[in-house]
Amino acid sequence: MAVVLPLGVSLPAVTVMFGDRFGTSATVALVVAGLAAIACTAGLAAREAERVRRDEEVLDALEPLAGAHR
Repeated sequence: MAVVLPLGVSLPAVTVMFGDRFGTSATVALVVAGLAAIACTAGLAAREAERVRRDEEVLDALEPLAGAHR
């Protein structure tokens, strides 16, 4: 995720800065690549949030067992 996040930020900036120098197809390709990088970042964040939620549920389920051994 640390690799994709800077791409999601820098590609739109590059597109805006150099859009007049690039052709239309290159500009469209940069916009699509930027949107894909943003979508990948969002997907990774959602997957990480799901993993954290699942881990919390497991720990909550195991919590009563820790009290039984005392």
